[in-house]
Amino acid sequence: MTVRPAEGRLDSTTAGAAVDLLGPDGDTARALDAAAEREMSGLVSLSALTTDLAERYLERLARPIPSLTPGAGVQLVTRGYAARVALERDPARFGVTVAPPPLPLPALRNGRPPQDLLTRAVKATRRKFAAHRVVSEGAWDGFVVLLTARVHESEGPRGATGEDADPGPVAIDVVDGIARFGWVLRMVDVRYGQEPERGR
Repeated sequence: MTVRPAEGRLDSTTAGAAVDLLGPDGDTARALDAAAEREMSGLVSLSALTTDLAERYLERLARPIPSLTPGAGVQLVTRGYAARVALERDPARFGVTVAPPPLPLPALRNGRPPQDLLTRAVKATRRKFAAHRVVSEGAWDGFVVLLTARVHESEGPRGATGEDADPGPVAIDVVDGIARFGWVLRMVDVRYGQEPERGR
């Protein structure tokens, strides 16, 4: 089954107008987007553990989501991860007044995480994500809208024809799912004491 692309490209102006309608949640969404952007500037790569998980997950999505380019996939995972890092630095800034709960994962065995770690991480992005998200639903939705515009503007039409024809921009629900995955990957790193590679 192939996931359909978005009906059109979302630009930053349209996305900004939509986020403005969210009121205070929109302000939080903008703050989270801006904080994730600052975190992105210092990230070289995720940890070895979560880089492997991200690569395997994006490879799994490549066939059913032809609109998802490798570059877009990396950007979405990394920005979701960076947003979670930003939340850890200053939870109150994003309306979080209690410590975010840790991801319930088993302890390392012989220095290794569980073999089904990827499956566990993907499951955490679904029905129980609200507990891991901790920011308000409106703030998260606004963050996803802004992120969708970032990806649509950075990708642009591919301009190819025939079998290589542009499959269209990635859909917002795909952006949501992959950003969630990046957010959860940060929680995986925290659980196992891993850190991303940062620039000097």
